[in-house]
Amino acid sequence: MDDKYIYIYGRHAVEEAILHRPDVVKILYLRDDVRDDFPVALKSKVPQLKVFSGKKLPVPVDSEVVHQGILAKIDREALLLSYEAFMANIEVTSDSCFVVLGELQDPHNVGAVIRSAAAFGASAIFLPKHRQVSLTAAVVKVSAGMAFRMPLVEVGNVNRTIEGLKEAGCFVYGLAGEGKQSLFIERFTKPTVFVLGNEADGIREKTREHCDMLLHIPMHPRCESLNASVSAAIALATWSAQHRDALLNKLPT
Repeated sequence: MDDKYIYIYGRHAVEEAILHRPDVVKILYLRDDVRDDFPVALKSKVPQLKVFSGKKLPVPVDSEVVHQGILAKIDREALLLSYEAFMANIEVTSDSCFVVLGELQDPHNVGAVIRSAAAFGASAIFLPKHRQVSLTAAVVKVSAGMAFRMPLVEVGNVNRTIEGLKEAGCFVYGLAGEGKQSLFIERFTKPTVFVLGNEADGIREKTREHCDMLLHIPMHPRCESLNASVSAAIALATWSAQHRDALLNKLPT
């Protein structure tokens, strides 16, 4: 399948895409028995509608997924922003929070991080172009459609991205079990960046050197670690508790 496009499925994910990023929805596929139930206003926003019947899907999606007879062809490249374009149009303030993914491999983790970032008022997510799971239908599904509301910025080099964010006035925290400072006592007074590590190896050593500080999440000794998406959710919720105005900021429409 061409990396330029992905096929998403399910009513909620498809409706979110059409509502918030109709520009990236190229084809809407509806099974004949759900065609009349799908909102007319949404159908009118899509340049091409195709109706199919039966159990055979018209696009390359796993037949085991719960698609509800609703699928859409998405321009993946158009959904992702470049670092330069994003930074040229963003105002970085003390209520800004960014998440940098450090080569995550599990699409469910990536989708869950996107959803948490949207829930707690983060400004954007930076995704490495290499050695990182790409934006897939599974990522969109797990994000509960938030992939179409959160700015997703594709970057070529994580370390250069971190340095660019520092130049913009951000303070960069790496989430690591061996971090000396507790997440729960840190005061987030500057524009904040959270760096997440790979599920197996954590944050790369060179990337750690670019972080201003490593934070750990205090846990009961019976539990050694948390997965990346849970760690991100806890960090974002902790940050958000100190930046209540961030929850009032509207997500892009």
